[in-house]
Amino acid sequence: MTIRHRSMTTPRLVLGLLFALALPAAAQDRPDIKLAVDNLWETMDPVIGISTSGARVHDNLFDTLIMRNRWEDPDGATLVPWLATEWTRKTPMIWEIKLREGVKFHDGHVMDAEDVAFSMSAERLWGPEPSAPRGSRYAANIVRVEATGPLTVEVELDIADPTFPNRLATPLGFVLPKHYYEEVGTDAFGQKPIGTGPYKLVSFDPSTELVAEAFDDYWYGPVPAASLTFRIVPEFSTQFAGLVAGEFDIITSIPADQIEQVENAPGVTVLTKSIENYPMFAFNMLDDDETIPDNPLTDVNLRKAMVAAVDREGIVTALWGDATYVPAPFNFPEYGPFYDADRKAAITYDPDRAKELLAASDYDGEQLEWHITRGFYPNYEVAAEFMVEQWRDVGIDVKLTIVDNFSLAYERPFHMLNMSMSSDFSGDPWRPLWLDWGPDSSRVTASHKTWVPSDKFLELGEAFVQAQEFDERKQAYLDLVAEWEDITPGMYLWRNVVSYGMRDDLDWDPGNSAVTIFDKNFLKTE
Repeated sequence: MTIRHRSMTTPRLVLGLLFALALPAAAQDRPDIKLAVDNLWETMDPVIGISTSGARVHDNLFDTLIMRNRWEDPDGATLVPWLATEWTRKTPMIWEIKLREGVKFHDGHVMDAEDVAFSMSAERLWGPEPSAPRGSRYAANIVRVEATGPLTVEVELDIADPTFPNRLATPLGFVLPKHYYEEVGTDAFGQKPIGTGPYKLVSFDPSTELVAEAFDDYWYGPVPAASLTFRIVPEFSTQFAGLVAGEFDIITSIPADQIEQVENAPGVTVLTKSIENYPMFAFNMLDDDETIPDNPLTDVNLRKAMVAAVDREGIVTALWGDATYVPAPFNFPEYGPFYDADRKAAITYDPDRAKELLAASDYDGEQLEWHITRGFYPNYEVAAEFMVEQWRDVGIDVKLTIVDNFSLAYERPFHMLNMSMSSDFSGDPWRPLWLDWGPDSSRVTASHKTWVPSDKFLELGEAFVQAQEFDERKQAYLDLVAEWEDITPGMYLWRNVVSYGMRDDLDWDPGNSAVTIFDKNFLKTE
């Protein structure tokens, strides 16, 4: 069986047209863009540094083998060739990837198959002691990566996965220079990375700022900004003052209660975007957590009662207006044909049903502790206060413990834990549904684990992973979601919202991705 995907010309033409129309007439007229951000990740290795603060930078320094086609499809549910020009399923288990010729890294080295094979290798991602173990979840089921020609790579899996190309648009698909990485080592690479992206690193201090400049040998063509500076400014008031004064061109993550103030500032505009990230909380369902003897949340009726007691629609409307919505679990637009706009959650707001479920549980008024990381998710703490009141109304006692970082949030004991889920796969729910909740996920294996999947969940998950045809895979997906909802290991709250402030002579739109990439960041022209 052979499935082939050749270069798509339309999205590339669209992007090329954007470059042609929007670039200033002379290179020296390109803007130097300065961003105020709340933090930077401690390394710029694009796998070790997987995070919102890292992703703001990564896609400017590095390219993936495949891109999500956001130019024609804002949800990015389809794929477009990038560093790879073609991908072919040679056998059910083996994929062949053909690479673009003449792509240069920032040091002038021309990318080849050895670089790509190294970037996805066992040594780096999925072996017994990989240098970037956080990439193992994206590299699941890979058993061989081999350069079979100067610009040809084979990837062999231990399952027949028809959706494997989707992964090449995630951090698995970032291509690193083998020669440089092996020369300097993992830690040094993270501080002075080299990629093939439109901007090359000038300087990086994870405590203060990162500066990158246009890479004028970029394979795709002219780069729109002369430089990018990501400067850490923790306090919003300082970010805002700097934006108004012209010290910064863009500020990120405006607090919801400050948006009106920014909108009213002269020379400034606000861009509010719903992004592919979903804040939620997980119930600690473990019956062997020694820090919580007789854990009440092992009772599914209590968990379902807590979901039924929360008016998520009302809370989201009060906090966000129409900027976002409450999703049914794992039913997101970026899933493409898997998405069903009419599907509803199995448990919806119903206080009377919540009381019935509570009465059927063994809950005896114990106080439940909810750990929340301060300020990490916009409006999360405010929403939590609403929910605590709604739980109190039906007879459930929840205490909020708000801490300064995730390390503190992960410290036991806790009954509930704040989390979020990003959906960086296009057209398929594999990552958020299986990677984030399956047997190898942090929810199962990490020190802050919260559940053990049921045998039925594991069985249905394997059926989902093994499914080949779309109809079979969609039914397996729906069955797996139904089992997740029946267990109720957590509750998704809303689709995340990010508000950017920027000077009003910039014409830039990040789309609905959490990534801050400047491939379309141009000065407006009259």
